[in-house]
Amino acid sequence: MKRVVLRDWSEFEEQLRSELEAIGHHWQVTVRNFGRISFDKNREVDRFELARSTGTDRDGESPFWNATGHDHDHDRQPRGKRPEEIIYAHTIDLNTHPYTVLREAAIGDVTHTLTQADAILVYDSAKLHRVSSNEYWFRTTPLDAALLIFCIDEEAQIVTVLHIRHESRTPLADDKA
Repeated sequence: MKRVVLRDWSEFEEQLRSELEAIGHHWQVTVRNFGRISFDKNREVDRFELARSTGTDRDGESPFWNATGHDHDHDRQPRGKRPEEIIYAHTIDLNTHPYTVLREAAIGDVTHTLTQADAILVYDSAKLHRVSSNEYWFRTTPLDAALLIFCIDEEAQIVTVLHIRHESRTPLADDKA
């Protein structure tokens, strides 16, 4: 899986098209956005590094979503799937400009609400089994299904953190007064 670093999310579609063309992939992929860092059960998890090493940002502690009409109901119909064996994502079709999010008419741009703290995994749709409108099960290992991982330039992230710190005027523990 290749890591693609962007200056900002407005570059996503153009870079996605370019990267897919470079690897000879068809124009339909499944994308999942996620927070690079999460705080679960009093622990910090580097989801970005987890995704880079395993192909998914989800682990054994990740929750199942059971939204009626959107997700497979794992409580009522258990299939023996572990949280890291499934993803919640959207399939996009790049045959149109701009791309089209399939089966989700309300979503036009998968990057619309993303910040520097987020990332996007891009999967080969043929290696996923769609079981509901936004839930997919891996047909192979997540690392095998993953094609690309997108993030914002780390320098841009540092500038954002510094801006937030300046705006809040709350020094961090390592700041000198």
